[in-house]
Amino acid sequence: DVANQLGIANEQITNHERILNLSRTDAMTGLLNRRAFFEIELPRRVARLERTGQKASLYYLDMDNFKMVNDVHGHQRGDDAILFLRDMLMEHSRPGDAIVRLGGDEFAMWLDGMEGEVTEKRAKALLEASKALEEFSGDADHPLGLSIGVALFDPSVGEDLSDLLVRADEAMYAVKKAGKGGYRLAAPPGASRPGEKDT
Repeated sequence: DVANQLGIANEQITNHERILNLSRTDAMTGLLNRRAFFEIELPRRVARLERTGQKASLYYLDMDNFKMVNDVHGHQRGDDAILFLRDMLMEHSRPGDAIVRLGGDEFAMWLDGMEGEVTEKRAKALLEASKALEEFSGDADHPLGLSIGVALFDPSVGEDLSDLLVRADEAMYAVKKAGKGGYRLAAPPGASRPGEKDT
């Protein structure tokens, strides 16, 4: 009886952990999902950085011309492209970095301990690697690529987390409006938007 009860208890613990993991991860990619990132992971990381004084980088990444992949080649090919991007982001991250699928073809990365120059090098490396996405393109006139918006987090500034997210999001959409396939480093908190650096 005791052995049976222990077996049932262990099974319940395993099931609880599995459900908890599913609630935190994206079903297709196995990455963190939007809710887990914004409600759990990001506040925890920011609180730690506020104690240590370390900086961090938030990358917003959105696929260019992704709809054409689905329209021309079908949704399976689109799924393959998303998984390819997941693998690419994992190759360009370190253990402990947070990689998130925000939904659809939108992703985010949070990298602790990153300064401005290293952050830009990482964005350039991601763009270079993203050229491999072109093999999934819907057609030659609409190459599959990547637009990246980056915001630097400095705990000494006291920026609200929601403002940081807006800066990264706006920087990414500015790349889209400028023609796609690039990165933009958002202006520091409180700086004028036109001062953003574009590449």
